[in-house]
Parts: sequence; C-alpha cells; structure tokens
Amino acid sequence: MSVALLAIFLQSASISGSVAPPQGMAPPPMARAILLPLPYANLFNAEAQERIDNYWEAFKNAGMAQRQKEQFTQFMVYAYGTALENVMSQMQRDGKVNSAALMKNAPLGQFDFRGVPHGEYKLIVTANVKGTDYVWTETLQVESAPIVLILKNRLP
Repeated sequence: MSVALLAIFLQSASISGSVAPPQGMAPPPMARAILLPLPYANLFNAEAQERIDNYWEAFKNAGMAQRQKEQFTQFMVYAYGTALENVMSQMQRDGKVNSAALMKNAPLGQFDFRGVPHGEYKLIVTANVKGTDYVWTETLQVESAPIVLILKNRLP
C-alpha cells in the first residue's frame, strides 16, 4: 500500500502562487482558482474565442468599435467567465477528473493545489476588485518540480 502511495506522490506536483492585483489596488479579498486539464483547457479556449468573436461582431455592429473600443475588454471578461462556467459544468458531469480538487477558493488571490498529476493545464483565476471583474490566466506544464508563480496575465 505505501509503495502505491509513494508512486502516486512521485507522479504529481504542487502549484501555488498569487495574482498580481491591478496597479495601485489591494489583492482581491476572495478569488476563485481553477486548474483545467488539457482537454478542458482546449474546450475553454474554443468556447471563449467563439464568444469573443460573437461579442465583437455585436459590438462592431452597434458602432462601438470605433467610439469605445477600450470597453470591449469587459465583454472579453464576460466571455471568459461564461466559457469557464460551461467548461466547469462539463468537467463535473464527465466525472473523468476530481473536479473538486481542481477548483479552489483563493483568499487574497493566493492559491495552492497539491497532488496535481503531470501534464498540461490552464490556470484561471477570477475575482472582483472594487466592482470590476478580472480574469488571470496561465498555461502550465506540470512535471515533478513544484510550481510557484505570480499571475500577471489578466483582463481587463
């Protein structure tokens, strides 16, 4: 029994870190961190891109693309959020992975995942800071070494 546990332990790693808050702001009081395995990361990317494309067409057709292009980032955040909710629901329905272990509350934007099997993942952290929704993303290759990071790639 202990040999099997040791083998599982050696084939997993940890991921910990935090989000870099928007300049001049404190970290979010609470965030949500989701670690998507590659098949779900690909699904997320496809769904988010489809939504962004659809929102952009509506934004452009409304004439806002020329006048208020900077406001489109909020549509992108919404597209990411709705795509993420759909993918998380799919992941929970499939039952192929322990989805509960891949979704964490992240107080002050700090997260910690333990026992993550080797492979490629997309880490997505969402939070509301002073009434604005933010999304941080990072693609990770998990091997045997622990990963410690500060997420800087965010929308808006």
